[in-house]
Amino acid sequence: MLSEQAVILLLFASLASSQTVITFSLNKTTTLLDKELFNNFINISALSTIQLDITDVNDNVSFIIFQVHSHIYNVTVSNNSNMDNSIKGYYVTGNNVGLYSSTKPKVDIFYIKNPNAFDLSLLVSVYGYGEKDPIPGGCNMEFPMPISPFMRTTYFKNYIFVDAAPARYYKDPDCLNITNVHVEFYLMYLPEKRYDAETYYNGIRNMMSLEKIIKNSYAIPKTSWTMRRMLSAYSGTGTVYVAVAKDISKPEYYSVYVPTHNYACTSPDDDNDCEILEDILSKFICAALLFVGLFMCYFGHRFFKTEMFLFGMLSGVLITYIVISIMADLDKSALLSASVLSGVFFGGIWVTFWWFYGIPIIAVTLPALNLGFLLSAIMYNRLPGDILLIQENFNFWTLFLLVTTLSSMILVSMTFVSNILCCAVLGAYAVIYPIDFYLGSNLKYIIINTVRRATVPKFNKAVLLVPFEWRDVLMVIMWIVLAISGFVFQHYHNRGRPPFPPPPRSVRPGRPEPTYGAIQHNNRNAEVTESNAPRIPSGNIIDERTRLLSWVDSTYQS
Repeated sequence: MLSEQAVILLLFASLASSQTVITFSLNKTTTLLDKELFNNFINISALSTIQLDITDVNDNVSFIIFQVHSHIYNVTVSNNSNMDNSIKGYYVTGNNVGLYSSTKPKVDIFYIKNPNAFDLSLLVSVYGYGEKDPIPGGCNMEFPMPISPFMRTTYFKNYIFVDAAPARYYKDPDCLNITNVHVEFYLMYLPEKRYDAETYYNGIRNMMSLEKIIKNSYAIPKTSWTMRRMLSAYSGTGTVYVAVAKDISKPEYYSVYVPTHNYACTSPDDDNDCEILEDILSKFICAALLFVGLFMCYFGHRFFKTEMFLFGMLSGVLITYIVISIMADLDKSALLSASVLSGVFFGGIWVTFWWFYGIPIIAVTLPALNLGFLLSAIMYNRLPGDILLIQENFNFWTLFLLVTTLSSMILVSMTFVSNILCCAVLGAYAVIYPIDFYLGSNLKYIIINTVRRATVPKFNKAVLLVPFEWRDVLMVIMWIVLAISGFVFQHYHNRGRPPFPPPPRSVRPGRPEPTYGAIQHNNRNAEVTESNAPRIPSGNIIDERTRLLSWVDSTYQS
């Protein structure tokens, strides 16, 4: 009977004999902007390991970055045949992983393990660099491998962390001065709501060489963190991140990290997981915005009291949502419910104020402030992320309130026109807001990012870089068309009418009786005055509009 050790040895021998071995050469000529030596797909069976042997390396290559990319599912890559989970520093697991290997005395042998119960198609790529090029991840102190050329993304609900290990200068093997190498971060957005493997691999390939990075990506501005970038999360929009290490004195010496990827959701296989509208209440409110927005865009000024209620409610919902989010950690449904109830209360107060006082310039102030808030939010989303002064909360909110206040003051100076303008612009945005959710564009983040800045801790360090693709262009055009048509329609519809209706409580069918302490009218003066003054109509007055129009007609006739 065979001993236990003999059985184990036979098992390992059988696995080794069945292991797939792939050999390829790296004699391809590289250029300054493209140092690719190998790039191809490799199929790997379920629960299996493949061995990759590299031969015939280009003589100008001093070290290589071997990288493996998988769509969604993790694989394990090692430069040692032992991939035991108890031994750290010999392997790395993920779907965007890579390893460093010197070409002297010879290149390492690499192993790829598929721990999944199904076959995978992997993109394997090798890039070669010279002796004076910085080693990406060569001064690592946090990542699992001694030299970690790969990057790490950490997804949270509102933001994404992208981390990389510092690069090593070729004359500084002990990493005594990492400032000789400058690391720049880049990102590229994939088409919105596209989770297929082809789109994913095309994005990864377009972020591997410096030439393609410069052509296809956006530079992520530097923040107070040297080797970390914090970015606002855009759920359902795939993003490819990469870092480039450059010699400060000689930028032609550089190296590219292994690109990484994130969909800003936990499971792109499940479309619902990549949606922001998680509960029924959120979906109902979002759908209701479409009809409320259409009403405001084309009929807001005509139904003035309804407009006052809606703007009061909108302001109340926004303020309550921000305040409660800062003070307590509530479920999203509970938070929205409390915000809506508070918004109804705010809307009632604002209508009551108009009912009793009816001062147009004050009534228009709230719509103007709402439009000013939207303009400030647009400014925030388009500001460059490398303005360190704006990263301070006090400076940012001072600028934000200043833009909001100045915008509203300019609008309030022309009450009638500004009220129609506010109804048209804000109503049009309310129309495209729910459409934006279902179409998958990103104009909704104009408000979402601003609310995040107010409620999410340390979001002041987040870089926004809002995606702007063909869906977003379509939404902007739709917004502009709705706003212009709404303004023209309301302005034309109100021609020949008083600019504002009178408040119901302040309109009286006749003159009030003299009160105690009042000076009695002199009959003679009264006759002269009343003969020249416009007569206030009396009798059965149907409603406030009839009263107002009668008074205006008598004024113009006299």
